[in-house]
Amino acid sequence: MGTKSGSAVKLALAGALLLVPCGSLFAGGTAADSRQDGRTVRPPVERLSEAYASLYSQTLLEWIEKGWKDALADAPRAAANRFSAASSGVSVRSDRLLGKTGVLQFTQSKDWAEFEIDVPQDGLYTIDLTVLPLEGTLGPVQIGVKIDGAFPFAEARNIQLPRTWTESVYPPAVNEHGDQIRPSQQETSEWSVRPLTDAKLSSPGPLRWKLSKGKHTIRLESVLEPFALAELAVRAPRQLPAYGQVAASWQSLPDNVQPGWTSVIEAEQMSAKSDPSVQVQASNDNLADPVSNGKMIYNTMGGYRWSRGGQSAEWTFDVPSDGLYYIHFKYLQNFTKDAISFREIRIDGEVPFRELQSYPFPYSRNWNVDHLKDEQGKPYAIYLKKGSHTMGLTANPSPTTPIRESIQAIVDAYQELNRQVAMVTGVKNRSMVDQNRDWNLSESMPGIETQVGSLADRLQRQVDKLQQLYGNSLQGAEGLRSVIFDLRKMAAQPDLLSKRPPELHAQNLEKMTMFIDALARQPLTLDRIYVTSSPEQPAKPPGTLAVLGDLVQNFFRTFSPDYHYYGRRDPEGIDVWVNRGRDYVALMQQLADESFTAKTGIKVNINLMPNPGQLILSNSAGREPDVALGIAEGTPVDFAMRGSLTKLSDFPDYAAVAPRFVPGTLIPFTYDGSVYALPETVALNVLFYRTDILQRIGLKPPDTWEEMYKMLPTLQQKGYDFFFARQNYVPLFLQNGASFYTNDGLSSALNSREAFNSFKMWTELFTVYGFPTEVPSFYMHFRRGDMPVGIADYNAYMQLLVAAPELAGSWEIAPIPGMKQQDGTVARWSGGNMTSGMIFKSSKRQNDSWEFLKWWTSTETQSRFGNEIELQNGVEFRWNTANVAAFQTLPWPEKDRDTILSQWKWYKEVPNVPGGYFTSRELTFAWTRTVLQNGNYREMLEKAVFQIDSELKRKQREFGFVNNQGDTVRKLQVPDVTIPWEEAGKR
Repeated sequence: MGTKSGSAVKLALAGALLLVPCGSLFAGGTAADSRQDGRTVRPPVERLSEAYASLYSQTLLEWIEKGWKDALADAPRAAANRFSAASSGVSVRSDRLLGKTGVLQFTQSKDWAEFEIDVPQDGLYTIDLTVLPLEGTLGPVQIGVKIDGAFPFAEARNIQLPRTWTESVYPPAVNEHGDQIRPSQQETSEWSVRPLTDAKLSSPGPLRWKLSKGKHTIRLESVLEPFALAELAVRAPRQLPAYGQVAASWQSLPDNVQPGWTSVIEAEQMSAKSDPSVQVQASNDNLADPVSNGKMIYNTMGGYRWSRGGQSAEWTFDVPSDGLYYIHFKYLQNFTKDAISFREIRIDGEVPFRELQSYPFPYSRNWNVDHLKDEQGKPYAIYLKKGSHTMGLTANPSPTTPIRESIQAIVDAYQELNRQVAMVTGVKNRSMVDQNRDWNLSESMPGIETQVGSLADRLQRQVDKLQQLYGNSLQGAEGLRSVIFDLRKMAAQPDLLSKRPPELHAQNLEKMTMFIDALARQPLTLDRIYVTSSPEQPAKPPGTLAVLGDLVQNFFRTFSPDYHYYGRRDPEGIDVWVNRGRDYVALMQQLADESFTAKTGIKVNINLMPNPGQLILSNSAGREPDVALGIAEGTPVDFAMRGSLTKLSDFPDYAAVAPRFVPGTLIPFTYDGSVYALPETVALNVLFYRTDILQRIGLKPPDTWEEMYKMLPTLQQKGYDFFFARQNYVPLFLQNGASFYTNDGLSSALNSREAFNSFKMWTELFTVYGFPTEVPSFYMHFRRGDMPVGIADYNAYMQLLVAAPELAGSWEIAPIPGMKQQDGTVARWSGGNMTSGMIFKSSKRQNDSWEFLKWWTSTETQSRFGNEIELQNGVEFRWNTANVAAFQTLPWPEKDRDTILSQWKWYKEVPNVPGGYFTSRELTFAWTRTVLQNGNYREMLEKAVFQIDSELKRKQREFGFVNNQGDTVRKLQVPDVTIPWEEAGKR
């Protein structure tokens, strides 16, 4: 999907560019005033505070105000092997690489190469790279660009060079039920010319770089993913003409179009795309083409999976003769009320005119068929020469960038105001709020009314701008309007700032930050693209009658036994129920057929289980499956207590299977000395930290809790917070040497000295050290920088990796803080959520089921499944397998993989015992009474232990450990792990 120069477009533009007025020099950049691109009126860029001076929009605004203009001439191109300096890891290929010689290869993160460029004149330039992504972890190449030793703006630290992907087959294969199987993705290795843009296309067109006349040094730094470089070009920015100018130049070209000619492009038949997560989708109705008729037919593309800025898709088509053609889209954009999704539209790799740089697809509840047109509805006619062409669409949130950046500045100002109020009042959480005390903030903080009122006014201006951009009442902004109402109320009564719990202020902050995130999303579903010789609508969108007819048809389909098709029903196969999505189940069935059944002869029916509660119902009805997968860690022991599961540890070869897993991961599945399930996935806790922020304030990530305590004063004085989820108490107890149950499993062990110390440490994090008690989204806080360090799990890692590309190279992970031991080692015991697989005792095919479970959890199968599910669905589907050897074969960045392995060896979870569910419940109650209600920590924990022991005794009587008189009949074997598993770090 590289830049392909279309001869027809270039010829047409050659004349059109002569007509471009000087005032449009910044048509592809960000101007200080509002700018109209056809139907899109870009909001003006506001001058923000000095804290935001490094943003590209602010930097470009400053350059323009100082008189810098787009350059008019290119600088000499630099071949990759003509670099002036490079790091030791960068090398010149001696062989030809896909037709190119003298190629420079970047293989490791932080590799760099410098090029000396002689610039012909002062001006703003764009930079193009001729690149080839090399084999890596499937994600886009990410680089940083320095000019004369410095990043000119923040976005230069992380620039993405996407890979090119295609579907492996079209149309998709069909299973025995007639449902299409989602095709896998294939990477296309090809050289491409990539203009440097910011990671999320937050600015229109390529980034501008200020260069004065003379020699400059441009450094390219590898951030993520290996790549090869053939050439670096510093170019005068291409000026995009308006449609009227281009159309005038096209009038002199021959127009030989065939009347009534139409070409239909199925949108799901993409020729290329920038991200494997840009996928074909099933409409599940007969309103898209081809119709589904109750089957799973992938007849559309996009949706929410095509919403991140910079995600692009491309199609190929042919026209029979030279002439003017019209492009129509059958699309659905019903995701956010009143919102517009913008797309950059390219023909043969180039945006033909300015109006297509950010073309709007307005909100519509139903399918729509519309041609490209101006704001008066007049269609755009595009000149195409006979032959093959490409059309590309890229999600482009740049029209909303000024608003998003301004709201973010308001968020930060609101947060700083709350911090100042907290310093005056000392109120850090809900329990410290005193409704009967008047702080007279107007006296202690002069001008606070004006500050709060100004925030409300600024936020209202952004809502007004967005209404102007979208051209409607913006019903989807009710959250912002409620924040404006609150701010105006607090401006009138400043003491409300101190009387409102911090959690309520946090809710306002979350409303704004979530709105910022929603504005950046540009979802769009396409069904068909029409290229026609006439502006007339080539097809009618589904009308009201068609929609009603489809609803009626679907209603009657619900009476069909095949309506809810959850998987195969071969009576000769073992039944496997999977609590995961349909794509997971389809791939598992495919792998089982190709590998397991082919080798063993055992047929397998892998079925989708939408609700794990079905297991309880099936158990009651005596209709359990043979195997269940994707089961939460607490469920297997619940079934094992009731005699419903097979003891996996009784199989003769169990001892050969267990070493696939870290011993601590087997603890939750062990009951009374026997193992009843095998782990599938594990979500470990790790320490996340913003390297840029910690470096700026002179801090390092803490290795121990003592180091964490020492860093807090500096961190908090600078206005930052440390994130620690209040429910994540397990590491503190385990690292302090506390046990949750006695050795016989019959009583709580939380009345020990170690447990009291652990509980005190846990609660003091919030009462003494001021950790926030309510954090709806650590990802959002970490991303915007007010929580630059915290402990979270795999889900946070994937969110940051996928949804925050602008932070690439600015954050890292480390093992969580631990307790230093007498021998100098640091104990980092911690747990994490898991899923598992189990075999039901009622299965008549125990050995076959065991063979399947062994196959599924094997290194070979887990490795293949993990790689293929990521290829099918993108990086966000990275498989967090519990098989340690398989984990090391998945496409994790090497440094992150080593960090996870070093934490993994300390994995240990709380054992499951009858009545054990009361432990987490009562500990949470005790925390609430201590932190939020100012209770004594020791008394609250003692109360919790009493309640836990009462429930344990009740369940012990139920399961025969204790008789009705309270005498112990038999003891429970409680598993434990006391030393880390060093095998976790070996390869």
